[in-house]
Amino acid sequence: MTAKRPMLALLPLLMSTAGHAQAGNFAAPEAPTSQAGFGEDLLPRDEKDRAALLRAVAFDATVYGMAAYLHYEQLYRQVFDRSSGNYTGFNRFAHERNLAGPDYATFKVPNTDTLYSTAWIDLSKGPVEIDIPATQLKYFTLNIFDIFGNPSNFSNRTIGVKGGRFLLVPRDWRGTPPAGVTVYPASTTQLWILMRAFAQSDADVRTARAFQDAVRIVAPEGKGTAGPDGDAPPPPPTPGAVGYFRALDYVLRANGCQPGEEALVSRFRPLGIESNRPFDPDRLTPATRAAIESGYADALGMLTRAKSQLGEPTGTGWMKVNKGVYGFNYLRRSVINIAGLGANVREENASYTTFADGKGAALDGTSSRYMLRLQTPPPVNSFWSVTLYDAKTFALHPNPLRRYLVSDRTKGLKVQKDGQIEIRIQHTPASDGNWLPAPAGPFFVVIRAYGPKPDMLNGQWLPPPISREGDAR
Repeated sequence: MTAKRPMLALLPLLMSTAGHAQAGNFAAPEAPTSQAGFGEDLLPRDEKDRAALLRAVAFDATVYGMAAYLHYEQLYRQVFDRSSGNYTGFNRFAHERNLAGPDYATFKVPNTDTLYSTAWIDLSKGPVEIDIPATQLKYFTLNIFDIFGNPSNFSNRTIGVKGGRFLLVPRDWRGTPPAGVTVYPASTTQLWILMRAFAQSDADVRTARAFQDAVRIVAPEGKGTAGPDGDAPPPPPTPGAVGYFRALDYVLRANGCQPGEEALVSRFRPLGIESNRPFDPDRLTPATRAAIESGYADALGMLTRAKSQLGEPTGTGWMKVNKGVYGFNYLRRSVINIAGLGANVREENASYTTFADGKGAALDGTSSRYMLRLQTPPPVNSFWSVTLYDAKTFALHPNPLRRYLVSDRTKGLKVQKDGQIEIRIQHTPASDGNWLPAPAGPFFVVIRAYGPKPDMLNGQWLPPPISREGDAR
């Protein structure tokens, strides 16, 4: 088995390993050594052997780079596609002024507890300064991701509420920062900032909007790089294997890979990745292209099927999602980013996901009504929420109340004398704040806990199973 399966396929599914980037501290990897040639020296001459190797390499490259591709899709829309609704170019924020709803399209599985802002940072021309004001917000974070999805945070937890000035610097930077500015080395040239600002009431929304406007990005003069290949325009992301590998080649040329990945990434050269010129599908023979497309399709199918395995079982029907710390577990990294971009470290936002009730049956509002009995609410320093998503679209479920979550801030929420909270999850309407509307179809539920306390981080607190209370009628 081990002689025939692609290397990355042998990684344990969704298991935690040490991360490249920890909160508030970016890794600074070396740029990979350039390799000349298209990779013919890496391919066997026998046609069947060549096809088998190309399939395996394409499979590995798809598992390795899917998170980067998904980030690149978003980067392209905001930075290069002038027809996009949230086009800004590099080093400028696009602000969402209202909480996310069912039509939120920037990425999948959004929360609806905070206002979002997004910006793509380009360090190719030098350091970029981020200025954060003092604030009394209940919660905020500037969640900063490298192109592969590894997160760090400037947040209440990491920098407090007094704000400050922070300098994102590129690899091998040896300059002197201005007085009063804290340096944060970046692991890739292109970075995504996903800013979250707590908002619930109208007053909260006004405060969050003011915070959005006060955060500043101070970049070197110029409009940023056109790409790693001079004036050649960055390739638009397109569906399928060719579009995927073209984008992955761009990402690796512009950003390099993480430390320790040089040998792995060099295996991708027969695909036309990081060859002596940009990826060009016209250079692929029909047989080569067929083998690459087959490997890509196999990997994509596996990643898609693995979404429902997101996290580690808790024994109560929920999966504990150890997000944001991937190490060399590319399978886990890809699955989490397919499910939704913006996965933060657990110390910032501990979360749990379930697609099933406590007996293992799939959650489905067509046939059943459910109950989540929280004996004690999630232990947090900031806030918690229970949010429902359509299992087919991974979007918030539209409903007449526009209620997409139940939280410690939900109006009309009934808390029993002993502190227990019963949340009814069903398609049939209910009248109070304890009803979480569900679709007439499959769905899943996410518990988010911002600023989790030690009882949650060490596993002493776990969410109870969702119980089936009866049929939907």
